[in-house]
This record gives sequence, structure tokens and C-alpha cells, in this order.
Amino acid sequence: MPYGEADVVVTLFTETLGRVSAMARGARRSGKRLGGALEPVHGVRVELDERPGSDLATLHDARVLRARTFLTTDLDRLDAAGHALRWVRRAAPPRKPEPELWAEVVDLLDHLDDRTDAVAPRTHLAASGLRILVALGWGLQLESCVRCGRACGAERAAFVDAARGGLLCRACGGSGRVVPADARVRLVAAAAGKDATLVDGDVALAFALVDEVLATHAGLEA
Repeated sequence: MPYGEADVVVTLFTETLGRVSAMARGARRSGKRLGGALEPVHGVRVELDERPGSDLATLHDARVLRARTFLTTDLDRLDAAGHALRWVRRAAPPRKPEPELWAEVVDLLDHLDDRTDAVAPRTHLAASGLRILVALGWGLQLESCVRCGRACGAERAAFVDAARGGLLCRACGGSGRVVPADARVRLVAAAAGKDATLVDGDVALAFALVDEVLATHAGLEA
């Protein structure tokens, strides 16, 4: 976000500090090297000055270590990357290292930057969204009831309430959303890292589930 005539306030998702806001002095000035390193989706090494009691660090240096140039040339891939980063920006707690979330985001961006990857960007994003929930501690339970623990066979459709954590058996009240057995199996596989198992209908369902969880726990509206 622009600040004053030449400065920028940036939100960084870092490996060691988690989500951090920092002031980049002079980043908007013509020819300032710092500004060129602050484009999203690239892997960047940053030097920060953190002052006790201040929520805003000062960004002293930023250098691109992992440029994801192919990703930035494809609108579908760039849109998927931006969607994931918006999830992280709104849902990741400030100044708390999140190694599982970090690894998931880096893996997603690397997949989106791989020109040989034939899986659709939104499919990768939908599957990654399910794993982002896990990394944040809000993963969906889709194989047994979240209330009574009763297992649901892979051949059965199930009631799923994302706001309450996942599957709800009929005895525990069920929910308004019924997920077919085959779709539930594919969602479980995608949450385990098998993105390509998702079909088109699953992608829309995964987005709906992720958005419902984030709206419940992080106040993030779809």
C-alpha cells in the first residue's frame, strides 16, 4: 500500500517470522532497486529492522532469490497465486512462524510456475486450499463425524458442514450440504497432496468449503 509520496507499506509472508508488515522507504522512487524486488509470487530474501513495541518493521533490503517468471506470464496461474496469497494475508496470524503453511504456499507457487505441469491452476489452488486449512489448524474431517467420531465408509455420501469442521452424521444432526461418496474420496485425496484427482465439480465444492471455513475462523468472506 502506498504511504506518503515515495514509501510503501508491504505485507510479507516470511519463513522465520510469519506474516509481517514493514515500511519500505523510498520504494516508489524511480530507479530504486528495492521496489523491483517487491513484486508478489517471487521468493525474496529480506532484511528487516524490528523495533520493540512497534507493529511495523522497516524493510532495509530485498533481493529476489527465486523468480517465478513463467507464473507471471499466465493470467490463470497468476490469478490462482493471488487468490492463495490473499487467503494467507487474511488468515495467517501476525508474527508467528507457520512452517507448514510456508511449505504449502511455496509448493503451490512452484507448481504454478512449472510450465510442464498439466494440472489446471484452479485445481491446484482448490487442493492447496484444503491443505492450507490443515496448516492453519482448521482442516476438514471428511472421513468420520466431527461430533461422535463415527466413521463413514468411502462408498457413502455424507453431510458436511465446513463451519463445524467437516462431516456430521445423521444422528448428530447432519447439515444442508450432502457430498457424494466419490467426491468426498477425491477431496480427501487432494487434501493429502493428490491434486490431479479433483474433477471440475470437485474444484467448485472445495472452494466453497475453504471459503466457509475461512469465513468462520478468520472472518474472510468469499
